[in-house]
Amino acid sequence: MLNRRSFGMAAASAVAISVFAPFALVRPAAADAAALEIFIKGLSTRAITDLSAATTDKERAARLLPILQEFFDMPALARHTLGAYWRRATPEEQAEYVEVFTQYMSAVYGKRFSEYSGQTLAVQRVREDGERATIFTIVEGAEGKPRVDWDVAVLDGKQMITDVRVEGLSLAETHRQEFTSVISSKGGKVQALIDILKKKVASL
Repeated sequence: MLNRRSFGMAAASAVAISVFAPFALVRPAAADAAALEIFIKGLSTRAITDLSAATTDKERAARLLPILQEFFDMPALARHTLGAYWRRATPEEQAEYVEVFTQYMSAVYGKRFSEYSGQTLAVQRVREDGERATIFTIVEGAEGKPRVDWDVAVLDGKQMITDVRVEGLSLAETHRQEFTSVISSKGGKVQALIDILKKKVASL
């Protein structure tokens, strides 16, 4: 049985729990509470539908990848996880890192989706702030009903998820602490982290 943190992180990145039909996915043009609720629930349904059709971890990762690319601001998340090291990286390293970071996220959380066992997502409320908003949800059916909060922003006219917090723990910040620690231990070389993530992706 999943504990609160492991399921929460899996649900947050796999966006894989909802009861709405797949065609309900709507991308609002601005922060509107009702449209944002449909957006998150529809996105959840697309993920659970796509990932449930997969039978291996590699298939789940392959199905999650385009969802992350389309609905998550992966370049911004990648930049955040490098912290100050982003500015030290070469343009080539930056581009390579965004790509491998996205692959890593799809591999890790695609694998965790194999633990999914029918939990559902319930929207509690939506907080709007101009072109930014947070959708507050809980995971029904999981131990303790963990809270999962979704930060959303309008980017180039589209709603994109900019961060996910599970029980107050930021997904972006968690990976930032992990990755900057690795870079620090490797003499400040971003390429060292890139190489490690590539190996992890290949092994998952």
